[in-house]
Amino acid sequence: MKKAILIYFTGTGNTKLLAESIKNRFYLENLYDVNLFEINIDTKVIDLKDYDLIIFSYPIYAFNTPIIFDKYIKKLKLLNKKYLIIKQSGEPLKLNDTSSYKLRKWIKKNNGELLGEYHFLYPYNIHFKYPDNLVKELYILNNKLMDILIYEIKNNIKNTAKLNYFYILNSKLFKIQRLGGPINSLFYKVDKNKCINCNLCINNCPTHNIELKNKKIKFHSKCIMCMRCSFFCPTDAINIGMLQSWKVNGAYDYNKIIKNDNLDGKFIEHNQTRFYKLFNKKIKNIEELHNFYFKK
Repeated sequence: MKKAILIYFTGTGNTKLLAESIKNRFYLENLYDVNLFEINIDTKVIDLKDYDLIIFSYPIYAFNTPIIFDKYIKKLKLLNKKYLIIKQSGEPLKLNDTSSYKLRKWIKKNNGELLGEYHFLYPYNIHFKYPDNLVKELYILNNKLMDILIYEIKNNIKNTAKLNYFYILNSKLFKIQRLGGPINSLFYKVDKNKCINCNLCINNCPTHNIELKNKKIKFHSKCIMCMRCSFFCPTDAINIGMLQSWKVNGAYDYNKIIKNDNLDGKFIEHNQTRFYKLFNKKIKNIEELHNFYFKK
């Protein structure tokens, strides 16, 4: 079987779940044996020469790739090989398509062949917590998009988003979010009455931004707003400064949600508010393409 490497950064675990799903499906479909490679601040540069396919995967942060992802990719010696870009976010805005413009530029510069680019949807880890039925709907939708991805790889169908230069400009403007992490991190606080000194936030921070000093948890200026510390805090003890009103605490129990037969996975259909209307086109496009490929 051909070999692939999937290089990814994950904040609160959604991209890791996606990477594991890709690895399993590619193996079952006898496409590629995929090696998963997670990025953090200590990650060493990996040699890509022994791989037939290089897959990049990341969560979209303010319509861009995470800065920790960019810094790592810049260190790599990209080769004239085949590439896939697989990204994920909490909403299907067109601006998200432009998050990969720099990555695509690097691939092209190194004479690489981009086979496709796919945008999966996962629940928010900031802003607000997604209802369970929406989480299940996104799971069902992602499975169909994975079917499409597999079909297109097998049949040499290239699927890449057209880059809109107006959106690219806006995407560049939104890079100001990268300043927000280091600044806002200085306002992070820990509630002493809630904290159980488990050090989970310290041990899990991908940039070593959190330390225990004089028996107090201190936050520094290397935050990339991955939300891993506040999302997984077992006692909801972390105040995330100016973004406190947007905080989501507590991981989604995907297994429980998926197996819950009381959830029909049709949340969007019954919740056509301004925000959820954004999902209609994405759902329609995936449904139509899936039906076309699989003749349903």
